[in-house]
Amino acid sequence: MKNITNSDISQYTGRSNSTVAGWSSKQPKMLEIIRLGALCKKNNLDEEKIIKLIELQEMIRGKE
Repeated sequence: MKNITNSDISQYTGRSNSTVAGWSSKQPKMLEIIRLGALCKKNNLDEEKIIKLIELQEMIRGKE
């Protein structure tokens, strides 16, 4: 898995690193959502793959 950095978010959103860093205090919920989206994009996860991962997780929890 590839981790996401503020620099990655900056590249994906077209915003400066300082703007992205400022979101942590001014817009933390927005930054969290953007960080999740950027993490998925960087790791080549689309909606279909995420759904399959959730289904797999549910199957594993069901066996416990």
